[in-house]
Amino acid sequence: MYKTLSRNNYMANIIEVKKLSKRFALADREVSALSDINLDIEEGDIYGIIGLSGAGKSTLVRCLNFLEVPTEGNVIIEGRELAKLSARELRRERTRIGMIFQSYNLLMQKNVLDNICFPLTVHGLPKKEARAKALELLKTVELEDKARAYPAQLSGGQRQRVAIARALASDPKILLCDEATSALDPKTTNSILQLLKEINQKLGITIVIITHQMSVVQEVCQHVAIIDQGRIAEKGQVEEIFNHPKSRAARLLIIEGKDPEAWTDGVSRTREEIKTDRKIRIVFSGNSSYEPVISNMILTTGHAVNILLADTRDVGGVAKGQMILGLPEEETAQAAVISYLKEHGLSVEEVSDHVQ
Repeated sequence: MYKTLSRNNYMANIIEVKKLSKRFALADREVSALSDINLDIEEGDIYGIIGLSGAGKSTLVRCLNFLEVPTEGNVIIEGRELAKLSARELRRERTRIGMIFQSYNLLMQKNVLDNICFPLTVHGLPKKEARAKALELLKTVELEDKARAYPAQLSGGQRQRVAIARALASDPKILLCDEATSALDPKTTNSILQLLKEINQKLGITIVIITHQMSVVQEVCQHVAIIDQGRIAEKGQVEEIFNHPKSRAARLLIIEGKDPEAWTDGVSRTREEIKTDRKIRIVFSGNSSYEPVISNMILTTGHAVNILLADTRDVGGVAKGQMILGLPEEETAQAAVISYLKEHGLSVEEVSDHVQ
């Protein structure tokens, strides 16, 4: 049943987004939700699309299966241009694209088994075969003991597992996850992400994850596109963007980790304080995340620094740490600190324009 897909052996692009724009007509004006979006997603990838609130990421995911028809541009799935498909062909194409949501969208009056069977029977699979397949899917999501339970009797994480099983019922090649873990606590979120990773590796399903949480992208995604005000601000490998964020949106998500409109006065004061020094951002990898690099640097160079921010994260299974350091005032001291850090294999970059 399962097949293993090597992450180092991707196939051709399974999803191509070409010059996609989406505008909505309101009573008195037109609103642009997306503008000139271009994406290539390879078969077998786990691809993250992340943005701050209102960035347009949920509109984009609905455009990937034409639940929202783009105003301009096109989406190509395995060489098939969705804009050129008839209504019947588009419905058939959507059966190959599973989708899960933050709200689960389960039928509350049906038990778990019947929820999974529902799309199968709708598409004409005999009831006996549908039930057998549903039971297999429950094993995949580790809920075989909940077949007779109703959604109201399940936890949020269990409901999302049922939703994932239902999405897998049509044997999709692509799974779209729209804020699928946003309503879950951190422990449950991690268990769902691990399940998605296992599904990707064993079934070879391409997964697109829409989220506003950088921790989700860092945990399971190989590539990411950062959406800012309806446009792609930055895209590439997750590790590379974590190490060297170039866009303002990427810097906000990675360095400050929050929506700028949600900053408190306390954080605003911290931002003002940070502006008083020349500062650098350093990135640790692997074992260096746990070594006393800063202490050793101070002892060796004799120059102290201010640690303005520090955290450690898991990026694709690798421990990654970051710090923002306020440097001494003297240029010679600054040069000595930077030289020491680079000599010890740390990524160093100026961050004077990171927070504006």
